[in-house]
Amino acid sequence: MTDEHTTLLLGGRIYTPAGPDATAMAVTGGTVVWVGQDAPARALHPGAEIVDLHGAFVAPAFVDAHVHATATGLHLTGLDLTGVRDRADLLTRVRDAVIPGQVLLAHGWDESAWTDP
Repeated sequence: MTDEHTTLLLGGRIYTPAGPDATAMAVTGGTVVWVGQDAPARALHPGAEIVDLHGAFVAPAFVDAHVHATATGLHLTGLDLTGVRDRADLLTRVRDAVIPGQVLLAHGWDESAWTDP
């Protein structure tokens, strides 16, 4: 097995239903190619670059850069900044809506149409 472009993630908590006690993961060319325990990982990939996870949790991830699930909730509860014309208008609306010590979530502004950058 060649390890020219393999990275081993060791000493972690790797989430996988196939191996609930996994602590290691091998990645080659951006693809997960193996999941298991640290010792077998080192034996299978002796020339790999090692990254010590120090017990960190690793889980599969998916990236969807165009999802609006959160925006749906914001439209119901957040500060609607649709129609804000410039920075001063935005700051006024935020200042009027903010409650000290509370998180303020807002949506709807389009700074590309503002009169000032």
